[in-house]
Amino acid sequence: MLLVIISVGFIGAGQAEPYLRVCKNGVIYYYFAHHAEKNTGAVPDVSRAPRPALSKVRKLSVHELEPLIQQASRQHRLPPELIKAVIRVESNFNPAATSPKGAQGLMQLMPQTAEELQVVDPYDIRANIGGGTRYLGILMQKFNNQLHLALAAYNAGPQRVEKIQDVPPIRETHDFVRDVCINFLKYKDSEVKSRH
Repeated sequence: MLLVIISVGFIGAGQAEPYLRVCKNGVIYYYFAHHAEKNTGAVPDVSRAPRPALSKVRKLSVHELEPLIQQASRQHRLPPELIKAVIRVESNFNPAATSPKGAQGLMQLMPQTAEELQVVDPYDIRANIGGGTRYLGILMQKFNNQLHLALAAYNAGPQRVEKIQDVPPIRETHDFVRDVCINFLKYKDSEVKSRH
């Protein structure tokens, strides 16, 4: 299995560069530019609708979540494609998702993490995306913008990553890092193609 290690660099809003692939010693490194675009087109404002019972909540589309993702992207300076990738892998866009370990909502916040981020209701769509993006941004800073380490910390906890300064030898964590990176690239490629 090929382990893809990703480093992310950010540039000021309004600038955009395609990602750069560099192969060194058999490992592919990706460098991305931060690019937050204005949302265009009318989409339903899912954040203001009254929250139905969790058993009745349906899976949302990327299009429906776009305004909230763009807002979180601008606020926390993370690429919107990365936020989408985390949501896709964590909950498959189901705001009522709950993991066997107790992680909740679109970005699968653990109750303790949600409390630390002051997210009162992890099943609230706006609060979950805002909190999850903020948390990922904190981890990106903590691990010097090394995306593979930040994602590993998001999944397995920052202490485990700090201890070994690498992705912990946990299958679920390796799968999570790989799957988020793959989806990140797909969303990024799709965004680039949609502009041409």
